[in-house]
Amino acid sequence: MRRAAIRGPLLAAALLGLAGSARAEDVPRLLRDWTALNGTCRGGRGDDPATTAACERREALGRRLAAAGWCYGRPGEAGYRRAWRPCTGPGR
Repeated sequence: MRRAAIRGPLLAAALLGLAGSARAEDVPRLLRDWTALNGTCRGGRGDDPATTAACERREALGRRLAAAGWCYGRPGEAGYRRAWRPCTGPGR
């Protein structure tokens, strides 16, 4: 289900040629890696150092995506509905 949530943004990146601190061609890899790390972070044990490392790496990738003009969800959107997408204007 997560793959379907990021398919639209991937297509948008390809069509719009979006770039930022990450090159546009890096965005699909960053999204894939962020999604994998998010699964490990959310599904791991809180006392496992591997879980902590996955969460920290996920946050770092999230900062790179944000710097490249990508947003995770929209303001007021429920957490389960959030997905990475190119940021647009005030309401994103």
